Amino acid sequence: MQTVSSAPMTLLVDGSRVVFRSLDDAVGFMKGHPSYEHAEMLMDQMEAASHPELERRAWQAFATFTQAMGISSGAPARLS
Repeated sequence: MQTVSSAPMTLLVDGSRVVFRSLDDAVGFMKGHPSYEHAEMLMDQMEAASHPELERRAWQAFATFTQAMGISSGAPARLS
């Protein structure tokens, strides 16, 4: 997995801005979040992203998941 994304993602989580600069950052965040139990397949996808297209898809899946689970407190996930 690439450790640095070319496009950081910013979420508003419980009133605070959180910037994810890599999929590893996002995986670490998910492992500490209560919704982790629902995210095993997502985590697998994020950890297996081995080239740019898979990384792009993993970021999109993460953004979709955070919105669906209400993690972003209603603020849209944004791929910068």
